[in-house]
Amino acid sequence: MRTMTETMTRPAARRSGGGLAGALAAEWTKLWGLRSTWVCLAATLLLGLATSVLGAESIQISGGADEVDAHTLASLAIMLPQFILIALASLAVTGEYATGAIRTTLTAVPRRGTALAAKAVVIGAVSLATGVLTGLLSLAATAWYFGDSLEVTAEGLLYGLLGPGLYLALLSLFVLGLGAVVRSTAGALTGAIGLLVGLPLIAQIVGNETLLRIVDHTPNPQGQLLTSGGDVPHSPQFAALLMAAWAVAGLAAGYAVLRGRDA
Repeated sequence: MRTMTETMTRPAARRSGGGLAGALAAEWTKLWGLRSTWVCLAATLLLGLATSVLGAESIQISGGADEVDAHTLASLAIMLPQFILIALASLAVTGEYATGAIRTTLTAVPRRGTALAAKAVVIGAVSLATGVLTGLLSLAATAWYFGDSLEVTAEGLLYGLLGPGLYLALLSLFVLGLGAVVRSTAGALTGAIGLLVGLPLIAQIVGNETLLRIVDHTPNPQGQLLTSGGDVPHSPQFAALLMAAWAVAGLAAGYAVLRGRDA
């Protein structure tokens, strides 16, 4: 009788799958149930393709077709689309704070670390896939324009396909964590854009060497390295580690705030 009573009074969230598997399923359903998700992802892919086509036109006009590799346009392909994906990543958490849905989420998944982890897995996976598809569209545009003159290597495919996916996934995770910290879409986007564009621009204008070195370790340069295979100011492998560190730092900060502050 006591066991039956405990079962009946146990929180509904726990009975309905409040663990990681249930949280993942819920986040996946919520993400794809929003029209904004489809719009953002379609815009990301189309913008990536458009910038790749413009880049290919520019290379063709300048006569640099002989030096084109599979990843030549990958850096350009993510330059603008990254801002659409970080908006999507931010909305995954800030949108719930804006509507009050975060209370429902945390009632269904009382462990806040689990709730944030589920969001991170879903956003990371979608951003990774979108980045790879963006790289694939960029490669298709490159092949269409340059045909037989295109040099395709395993290394070029690695940077051209996996590079955009890895960078966009880790960047999205950082912004997801940032969104959990500030709980505001405008605040998260302002902070992210300031880091991606504002700080590098200020560093270039000021010309301070210390500030320039700091900028070398911010996300945007890592994206260029991961998609181009360059080695200045450091290797793509180190760039991947830096991006992972940004993602971990953002999520850790988000978890700390999520755990220590009421919804």
